[in-house]
Amino acid sequence: MQTRPIQLLGVQAGTGGRVPGAQDGPWVLRERGLVERLAAFGHAVEDLGDIPGVYETTGAVGPAGGLNNLRVILQCNRHTHACVLGSMRRRPQAFMLIVGGDHSLAIGTLAGLADSCGRLGLIWIDAHADFNTPATSPSGNIHGMSLAVACGNGHRDLRHIAGRDPMVREDDVFLFGVRDVDPDERENLRGSGVNVSGLSEWRRAGFAAAVSAACEQLEQRCDHIHLSFDIDALDAKFVPATGTPVADGLTPEEAMEVLATIGRRGRIASAEFVEYNPILDADGQTGELTVRLIESLMRP
Repeated sequence: MQTRPIQLLGVQAGTGGRVPGAQDGPWVLRERGLVERLAAFGHAVEDLGDIPGVYETTGAVGPAGGLNNLRVILQCNRHTHACVLGSMRRRPQAFMLIVGGDHSLAIGTLAGLADSCGRLGLIWIDAHADFNTPATSPSGNIHGMSLAVACGNGHRDLRHIAGRDPMVREDDVFLFGVRDVDPDERENLRGSGVNVSGLSEWRRAGFAAAVSAACEQLEQRCDHIHLSFDIDALDAKFVPATGTPVADGLTPEEAMEVLATIGRRGRIASAEFVEYNPILDADGQTGELTVRLIESLMRP
């Protein structure tokens, strides 16, 4: 990653999952020195502040369809879309770095990026596929639907935050590290064009080699490549302060290797780090690790 201007945006999304508290992630990561640590690499950091996660709104025109907190999440993502789109148009050469917040915020992020570029490519690293729809979700939690929404599957109001539907083509999505997928969600994935590598498959292929090959493909056909990184891609014992931890995940060293590989290629233009929950982080270790993960991507 070359030193470059960074636009840092926090999104206080905390109602997309079952465990509250992720909305405090952005300011706690700043408290841990995120801005100063990025600036120490030589990056010029512009802190755009936070998108509030809770709004009083009746903005959803359709029925909620069993989705939890739809109206709040819809408005949070509409504001995220507007901020990301405006920021990308104002400083198109800057790196857009979003910190959350739960993974429902990706809907607004991807909406803004999709409307600011010609063809969006996506690397999604997560223990979960986030490919449920209202019909297949056992919980109704929208953070488990965000990738499906971006690919054009899901509640109409969420899909239509962007000016295009889908926001990203399924064959331009590379999903790495999944190991906890709902049965009907698995069928959704099988019927899609998403490129999926479960954790065991990814490990056999070589973490750095596989993600580098995915980047190479996207570089050939997309004019903007975005990384969406859920910290629960790591093994639960390393990231206990996340809403849906899953065993048998990446080690910190493996995750940092992957992020450093992506950063070294120099073609990624934006990234989001999500699902850090400070309320669960009594010793502060998950927060510190999250900052170190971001540093691995952004280190020159």
